[in-house]
Amino acid sequence: MSEPDALIVDDRSGVRHLILNRPEKINAIDFDQHLRLKENFEKADVDPSVKVLALSGVGRGFCAGDDLASTGISGHDPYKHRRVDLELGSGPSLLLESCGVLRRLSKPTVALMHGIALGSGYDYSLSCDFRVVTADIRYGDPRINLALWAAEGWSYKLPRLVGQSLVSRIAYLGDPMNGERAYEFGLAHRVVSGEPDIIDSSREFLDMLMELSSPAYSNMKKNMLDSLDANFSQSQSMSLTS
Repeated sequence: MSEPDALIVDDRSGVRHLILNRPEKINAIDFDQHLRLKENFEKADVDPSVKVLALSGVGRGFCAGDDLASTGISGHDPYKHRRVDLELGSGPSLLLESCGVLRRLSKPTVALMHGIALGSGYDYSLSCDFRVVTADIRYGDPRINLALWAAEGWSYKLPRLVGQSLVSRIAYLGDPMNGERAYEFGLAHRVVSGEPDIIDSSREFLDMLMELSSPAYSNMKKNMLDSLDANFSQSQSMSLTS
């Protein structure tokens, strides 16, 4: 289990930074960390002082994925009844729920990624509205090369972000992308230097998000996501009534 200080909450002029802080594990995420993230997504969504939510990591990389060496859960496991196949435990169920909260957050969300962004870190980033990366990042989910399956939600999100033809290159081959390739594929919105750190080098992009109208952004995001998750007729009905 990870300690409470494994997640840093840092407010900077309307931007709430949730910073993964397990540098010794390249910010690998265990059950407790998934719970912290979900709880903080929910808090940020209802906090009027938060205009933008940013997710980043300290040390050598954004996130190496799930902490497969985790020793357990601190306290009661509310997801115990939702174990998935292959004895992966209840962690994937919590990840799906946490990513669902992040994806539907009413405010601009952005993943600021450097070094490594794999597995569950990749999935969290695809739940954000925007992704900022460094040129040298290793980004994706290479588990297909280890004959492993992804018990996470990016298989739903990825085709909606880039289309089926690029899914074949990104998911089926399993080769991690660098920053330029992620930008070329439309998954990254900015490629930055990462110096002196990913937060500082992303400041211009974060400032741009801060200038957006919060009510307009919230309404547009809800309509867009509702349309993505609906068929054509449902989407047209929502457009007429919104």
